[in-house]
Amino acid sequence: MKIRKILAALAIIAFATTASAQSGRDLQDDELHGAVKRVDAIMYEARYDLNDRLERGDQLEHLITEYSQKEQRRQQIYLSVAEDVIFRTRYKHDGFGLTTLEHIVDNQDRVIGRTYYVYNADHTLTEVYVEDAERQIESRMQLAHDALGRISQRSYNDHLNNVFKREVYTYNPDGTINKAVVYDRSRQKVQEKRWEYDEQGYPTSYTLYDYTEEEPEMFITLYKRDYDAHGNWVRCTEYELLGDRMLPTFTTVRMIEYF
Repeated sequence: MKIRKILAALAIIAFATTASAQSGRDLQDDELHGAVKRVDAIMYEARYDLNDRLERGDQLEHLITEYSQKEQRRQQIYLSVAEDVIFRTRYKHDGFGLTTLEHIVDNQDRVIGRTYYVYNADHTLTEVYVEDAERQIESRMQLAHDALGRISQRSYNDHLNNVFKREVYTYNPDGTINKAVVYDRSRQKVQEKRWEYDEQGYPTSYTLYDYTEEEPEMFITLYKRDYDAHGNWVRCTEYELLGDRMLPTFTTVRMIEYF
């Protein structure tokens, strides 16, 4: 059961919809600039103190990502709050530099799952699927592309390869994702997601329209970032917008090492 929960979490991480499109090229997909060697990212609770000053709360997540000089992920290490290794992923690449396989191993180096990346003849990523320790497929994501090679649709499939969710994308003139419309198993529109960006191309706001209830709901997340000299963010605080008040939720601090 623990292995299945870990793999389910990995599937969420691997398939998470962000404001960027997956290509199989690691540094590009991770939205990093320059000769990055290592990113040590820690997420904390964020809150205001009694004087309305932003303060850091409890640590929630800790992820270390290591890269090669070819801009490829070598491994990712998921740590507990006590700094114990929970599990790690190790990457393989083909001759074109594209990610082809992740081995997911536990803290005793035993393989508990695998993530495969599949490409077409044009080296365009078309499918990602996750296997458990017994080599059974846990989940699958299939990608369609527009005439410019951008992802136009993601289809999320269960272990029986039945589609349970689709996301359809439209883009801004600069190539950033403007909108993602989410459809459920019955092709009913259930969500709509929109993004706005800063000069570095990172989201400054994310708006979610949820149509799953009788009365549609809207949720707005705002982001404030600090950047290093390479244009990579090193601190990001997320806020929920409630009325005219911004309530902090999470702060992520990244320590970035370069070659």
